[in-house]
Amino acid sequence: MSLLISVKSFGCKCGNMSIQGSFKYADFVFTGKVYDIVEIPSGFKTLNNYLSKIQVRKIYKSEAYGEFYKKEAVLFSSRLRSCDLSYDKNTEYLIFGYIEPDTGLLYSESCTYTKPLKNVTKDDLKILQELEKEYLNQDQYVVIKPFTEDFELETNKPDIYIKKLKRKTDLAESGYKALKTENRNLTFLLCVMLGIVMLGISFIFGKRNSKFR
Repeated sequence: MSLLISVKSFGCKCGNMSIQGSFKYADFVFTGKVYDIVEIPSGFKTLNNYLSKIQVRKIYKSEAYGEFYKKEAVLFSSRLRSCDLSYDKNTEYLIFGYIEPDTGLLYSESCTYTKPLKNVTKDDLKILQELEKEYLNQDQYVVIKPFTEDFELETNKPDIYIKKLKRKTDLAESGYKALKTENRNLTFLLCVMLGIVMLGISFIFGKRNSKFR
């Protein structure tokens, strides 16, 4: 069984992001261990939602609610959303998470660099440390606003939606470039195959003509 899978990966349309791209767009980047998973109905008989409770170990990036997610976080995943990821209990992960502004829950997607911690390399950790330093050195991120009851999620929504649209635009652009390259490769392959077929036909006709001479 795979330790980390998209709950409906066959329907997900997004390109794989690098660790740098995943860090750039994520609201939260951290490592942690999933200690409990709660299955909840989604309104459809065969498609459930999941709440994965995770103990936060190391935080690399936190754009808001810093104190709220300091020790624990809840990762939401739904079978109704094709790119959402599901998780295994008692497994440690490196998470590149996005915030759900309406609920305050986190989620991650299959196109991000989210993966079991055992699959994270030493080079990955070095890159994360460098990205964390760059992130903390930015003036706008030096002070992390803690979560309080008076904090209104609505104030964060425009920025979150803009970032989400920007992420989708960038991914669509990279996907278009990949598709363009793939089409070019296919065209080249078809030309090669057509050339081989034409050579084969020429060889056969040439052989027949030589028999009648």
